[in-house]
Amino acid sequence: MVMNGSNTIAQPKYKDTSQLDAVTSDVYGFPLRQDERSGMFIQINNIGDQRISIRNSVTFGWHRDGQERTGCYNLQCPGYVPEPNKPTVPGIAIDAVSDPDGVKRTIIFKVFKDSAGDWLMRIGFDSRPYLIGRFPKSLFTSLGDKADNIRLGGFVATRTTQMAPMGSGFLPDNAKSASLSNIQLIDQNGKTSKLDRDQPADMNDRNIYSVSPISVEGKFTYGGPLK
Repeated sequence: MVMNGSNTIAQPKYKDTSQLDAVTSDVYGFPLRQDERSGMFIQINNIGDQRISIRNSVTFGWHRDGQERTGCYNLQCPGYVPEPNKPTVPGIAIDAVSDPDGVKRTIIFKVFKDSAGDWLMRIGFDSRPYLIGRFPKSLFTSLGDKADNIRLGGFVATRTTQMAPMGSGFLPDNAKSASLSNIQLIDQNGKTSKLDRDQPADMNDRNIYSVSPISVEGKFTYGGPLK
């Protein structure tokens, strides 16, 4: 995925009928320039025969932009149903972020389809995830039945030649790099398993932004451009 002509890394990609169950992500914040954006995303798709016009997707994660604007990309559109009286909503500002030289702060995302076909979203900030809302089956033509593709990783976007930081700002072979860990999948029978094998990855330029292989513990590191 390339945004605004920027260097971007997005994923590994996982192709199966399994659903994503849980991912733990580090969270970072940087003083970005006005035209820069950086973040992490997880995307659950049903892409069918690859036609964009019929693709169903749910995307979530965290991001930081140089305009210092917080908020979700599309909550102005109808569809998402929040749980009442919950302290966390999509688009909320994250105050406690990680320090590459110190404490890491994490978000646990847990997203799965219930028996009614709704996609439930649970989030936990340095804690066990709790239900914050759902995307009803009625929003989708195919994703209400199953997901067949999962994409997750980091991204940056900039209109200049300056390199914005991705993840923690460090390449994945650095001990300070950002990570996605404890990646778990759930099948149609409700059985949970850890994603413990590597998957294909998209990288525009691995010397600037890169991603490590997925380990047997269900973890990979990503980011850049610092070595």
